[in-house]
Amino acid sequence: MEEDFLVELKKLAIEGPCRVAIDVGANRGEWTQWLAEHFDHVLAVEPAPPAIERLRQIPHKNIHIVEAACASKHGVADFHVRSCVDQSSLLDTHPIGGAGQVEVPVAQTISVTTLPLDFLRFIASDKFGCADIDFVKIDVEGSEGDVLAGATPELFRDTRWLIEVHDRAEDVGHELARLGHDGIRVTKHPLEGAHPNHFWVFAPGSSDQ
Repeated sequence: MEEDFLVELKKLAIEGPCRVAIDVGANRGEWTQWLAEHFDHVLAVEPAPPAIERLRQIPHKNIHIVEAACASKHGVADFHVRSCVDQSSLLDTHPIGGAGQVEVPVAQTISVTTLPLDFLRFIASDKFGCADIDFVKIDVEGSEGDVLAGATPELFRDTRWLIEVHDRAEDVGHELARLGHDGIRVTKHPLEGAHPNHFWVFAPGSSDQ
């Protein structure tokens, strides 16, 4: 994976049971492929058609692709596909700018299904016969808090989380506290030109705290 600074966080991601992982905002599939090598089963959640085609090319058989966006509620929403796929999201304005970064224009807006994490847990149970979500990675370009809002604390009590935070640290912190997580580890994005409010956050499951 290109983000070598995440090596220590990746180690934390697999410290504990590795039954089911959910890759929210799977994009081109770098994380999906890595998770498939370490977990029994992986849900790859991604709404952008070009990215979905890339996900389908990953050879691992333990991946199930969910063609949807993750949000707090089940419904339909506009998804803004940008010329740089890394910035595509449910937000019409990308929340990161300055510090050498430039927001790329929206190339296309499409309607997508939105699913909460609670429902993704149901899909995991149906597809894999296991509803124990051991790890969730979230990279949704600013909608991180809304994704977390779709999780019921009792259902994700032992889940480990790795979240890329785009200028939404307060929302993410509030939701992780609601889910009962403490002992949170925050890593500022170290790449040159990164926005000062661009972080990666790791939260251990309750049994790991």
